[in-house]
Amino acid sequence: MFGYIKPYRPELKIREAEEYRSIYCGLCRELGRSYGIFARMTLSYDFAFMAMFFMSLDDNICPSFEHCRCIAHPFKKQCRCCENEAVSLAAKAAMILTYYKFRDDLADRGFFKKIGAALLMPFAASARKKALSFGGAAIKIDEAAKNMMERQKEIEGRSSALADEAAEPTAKFLEELIGLRADEGNERILRRFGYLLGRYIYLCDALDDLEDDRRKQNYNPFIFGGEDSVQNAKSALFMTTAELSDDLELLALDRYKEIVENIIRLGLRSEVERIINKKGGKENG
Repeated sequence: MFGYIKPYRPELKIREAEEYRSIYCGLCRELGRSYGIFARMTLSYDFAFMAMFFMSLDDNICPSFEHCRCIAHPFKKQCRCCENEAVSLAAKAAMILTYYKFRDDLADRGFFKKIGAALLMPFAASARKKALSFGGAAIKIDEAAKNMMERQKEIEGRSSALADEAAEPTAKFLEELIGLRADEGNERILRRFGYLLGRYIYLCDALDDLEDDRRKQNYNPFIFGGEDSVQNAKSALFMTTAELSDDLELLALDRYKEIVENIIRLGLRSEVERIINKKGGKENG
């Protein structure tokens, strides 16, 4: 994924910031330990959030922590979350999605993107194979990722001007991924939460890439909005974040509630504003 699901750090307490960083470091460790050093390159805020969110939903997971050195911090020990079911699941999802991303890049028109994907594809294929060897949830994630990429290709192939339709494949993927942790009591709410989160990721990425896609004549649903494209994107994203915040009220979180609330209520909106400010603050209408 793309790294848009991150906390709003000015509002995090010191303890909360340390807890979040330890989960981020724990996921990095799990990627390297299970899938090789290059897997660490796939580390993102999005999957760190997934690991933490999965832990917050399941009171059967009791996270433990350790202090150790790593490649990024060789001289000072850092606190990190030890491997557990939630961290492992987030790492599997990262590897599977990376494989399909590289496979999509191989079909891209860009020469350098194709070259990069071709060089990294053997690593991605091997990591995906190992993730699938665990069976269970990994098989379901792989099927959802495959469906997402096929559906996205079909929508882009006919240049749909509807942002909601363009965001649907990513939204359905996150619905399936987060739905893996659902039970009878929260399945409907949790799947809707995942759907909205996927929608947010896609729309945020589309807004971030808008000028670049327009210049390169790549597909982007917001291009069809003309002068109102940025304002349309901002409105769609803020509506999505508002509904995510409402759905969060309905979920019972066993731990990390304050950090999750910070990310959903402050971090997501802050990321949209960051992207718009990066464009010079132009809202075009």
